[in-house]
Amino acid sequence: MTSKKTNTTFLYLTALTILLALGLALFFRSSAFVVRTIKVQGLSIIPENEILKLANGVQGQNLILFDQEDLKNKIFLHPLVQDVTFKRVLPHTLVIQITERTPAALVAVPKGVLEVDAQGTFLRRLESWPKTDHPVITGVKVSDTIGPGQNLSNPSLTAALSLLGQAPKELLGQIGELNVNSVQQMTLFLTSGVEVRLGQANEWKDKLNALWQLINDKEYKSFQQGVRYIDFTAAKPVIGR
Repeated sequence: MTSKKTNTTFLYLTALTILLALGLALFFRSSAFVVRTIKVQGLSIIPENEILKLANGVQGQNLILFDQEDLKNKIFLHPLVQDVTFKRVLPHTLVIQITERTPAALVAVPKGVLEVDAQGTFLRRLESWPKTDHPVITGVKVSDTIGPGQNLSNPSLTAALSLLGQAPKELLGQIGELNVNSVQQMTLFLTSGVEVRLGQANEWKDKLNALWQLINDKEYKSFQQGVRYIDFTAAKPVIGR
């Protein structure tokens, strides 16, 4: 008798579990969870309407069961999007969280400038100067066929971005231009007008830290108006006046 009772209880619980699962599946597939509102978070550069346009097809779909990978792929078409995640706010709101690509430098080209991130990804072509300033990289040749979202894959640009990535944050704001010549020798032009000859290398931290310390030295500041260049290609920095 005990065995029969146990089997009956087991069958009852199994049937109840199946019915509950089916009920939940039907409930979540119902119109009670249709996407009606889309909110976009994390934007500072990208206009919100550009993301909403890419995500337009998700409206009317089920909030629980919509195809996340398909929507991600659509949003990744925007060249300024680095990453995207989704959050569901029941019953009808989908929150799209965007991580933007951050401009690291501007590349001078014949018709304007290109914004690029630290990995050399082409973000935007600008015909006028951006509101947020960044160091301008010159001496780099860019193909006319390159499009937003593509990596420029240029060795000289990679070397220049590597240098900027090793600079103290405080120094970055004082770098107006970084010129790269045909053999990847680097020359900085500070916003003060001083030319800084850095030469050729792979590791720049020591020179850039030394430059930052030098231009903040009290003695240097006392005569900086007459400085034309600082040469770091020798064993010790040489100041030209």
